[in-house]
Amino acid sequence: MGVTIEDIAREAGVSIATVSRVINKTKPVSAQLRDRVYEVIERNHFKPNSLAQGLITKKTNTIGIIVPDISNAVFGKLTKGINSIFAKLGYTVVLCESQGRLEEEIKLLELQEEKQVEGLLFAGVDVNHTLVKEMQKRDYPVVLVTQEASEDEGVVHTVIHNNEAAMYDAVRFFLDNGHRRIAYLGGPKNDYSSGKKRLKGYRRALEEEGIPVNESYIEQVEFSFEAGYQGMKTLYEENSKLPTAVVTGSDVIAVGAMQYLDNMRVRIPDDISIMGFDDSEFATYIKPELSTVRISYFDEGVKAGRMLLKLIREEEVQPITEYVGHKIIRRSTTKSLN
Repeated sequence: MGVTIEDIAREAGVSIATVSRVINKTKPVSAQLRDRVYEVIERNHFKPNSLAQGLITKKTNTIGIIVPDISNAVFGKLTKGINSIFAKLGYTVVLCESQGRLEEEIKLLELQEEKQVEGLLFAGVDVNHTLVKEMQKRDYPVVLVTQEASEDEGVVHTVIHNNEAAMYDAVRFFLDNGHRRIAYLGGPKNDYSSGKKRLKGYRRALEEEGIPVNESYIEQVEFSFEAGYQGMKTLYEENSKLPTAVVTGSDVIAVGAMQYLDNMRVRIPDDISIMGFDDSEFATYIKPELSTVRISYFDEGVKAGRMLLKLIREEEVQPITEYVGHKIIRRSTTKSLN
């Protein structure tokens, strides 16, 4: 077993707290005492363990991030934004994947507490009452990012884009360009913010225009290329009158849909217009270039990081929910019918 902080304190003839103060420079100590502790540290080749220091200082300089799918490019951008805040302050950011399963999310919340993280950024699928209660039990502050609570709204600090308004604006874009048969190929039904909230925005835009919602024009799938392909296949096969436009839940879903339409010799945008969501890097590299709803997930991560940092420092944070903006980007996959 290696040398511990207790061993250093005993050999130097000081308390563990004094060793911690010397190592972390949290409180001043006399030069003589400091030199004595450093001499013992160097003689024993002692390398302080961050968790051992945390037992004394309650400060581990570690931040946790929980996301449902680490392969999703959205969470890569989000993490970069978060890390841009904490890396320069000497924090280590630990990324965990929950696969969107409630039992795994609860397990990871407990694990973060055992690891003594100072704060947590949480991106879930359905942050329900059970999850909110689990978050409130923890010794560390939590900020929801890209996902708002489906229950106990306004309880957990949150940074997010307005999903309902963003999808409403995407449908409104098509309505303003003369489209009336607009399909929704969105995210999963169980995803509160990216699934249910966006579907609500879709329905609201059509209803305000006095257009009846055609349930056969609604398909909800996972955020993947294959799911987009299969979802578009269902819309194509089960509707004798095809939509003239399709709003999708992500750029990846949109590209899958475009591949199916290309296989069916359906021209984009001449026969069907397609709108993505996210404005991923590849959106301008595919042909035709993808029209989309731009969300800056990097900025979302920055805002979430700043909010969490304030909570760690026990500063007042208002408002409890902060939104980042969105923007409709017109490219080559959309066509006006006016």
